[in-house]
Amino acid sequence: MAEPRKPHIASVTKAFTALSAIAERPEGMSAKELAELMGAPLPTTYHLLHTLSAAGALAKSGGGNYRLGPRIGALGEAYADQGEPLDRLEGPLRDLAVETGETSYLSAWRGGEVAVISTAEGSLAVRVAQLQRGSVGYAHARASGKLFLAHARPSVRDQYLANHELESLTPNTITDRDALLAELEEIRSRGYSTDVEEFALDVSCVAAPIFMAGRIIGAYTVSSPSGRYARSSSRLTDAVLRACKEAEEIAAS
Repeated sequence: MAEPRKPHIASVTKAFTALSAIAERPEGMSAKELAELMGAPLPTTYHLLHTLSAAGALAKSGGGNYRLGPRIGALGEAYADQGEPLDRLEGPLRDLAVETGETSYLSAWRGGEVAVISTAEGSLAVRVAQLQRGSVGYAHARASGKLFLAHARPSVRDQYLANHELESLTPNTITDRDALLAELEEIRSRGYSTDVEEFALDVSCVAAPIFMAGRIIGAYTVSSPSGRYARSSSRLTDAVLRACKEAEEIAAS
């Protein structure tokens, strides 16, 4: 016989369920809507909402709906500063480097920049030199950087572009804002990003996103000499997409 769930554990679960449900509704939710969603009595739901509001986790709008409060915003900023716990995603990264023979990277947002979190060196005799762990900058020219910009919230993307010049690193670097925004839209549509000698000459890359709960938490990139990339781009793209699916399963487990 299963041990009954302790009351305080059940309350925490209900609070998390309520916060998650309200987070998915930009306009917020009424107490009645939340009660129906959770299958809970309306008085119980009101008590939960009042408790969360008193703690700053929720705020009541002028229209009577409940929205996420300032405490959640502070926690979100702290979470972003600490960064995603991505250690579990290094296994598929190493497998990706072994499968393709090419140098591979795991990247994530760190302090408002797209940073290299981990690297796995390729096995082929001629390969791209590794970017160092912690490398940041030039998101507009890197496959992983464009990927994160494509899936960022509009406000985050606008802030990044306002604070970073679209510097020309090679003749192929996109330096026009409108052209870059069109490229980001295409990346969202096709599901992966490429950098064909935009960051460095004779280096081409393909990157794909790792999603969790509909939000990008990381990206795998395969980097290859351009000549070899031209001959095997489809194979490399398929490999990085498969690795990202595996990573998503690990992140959700």
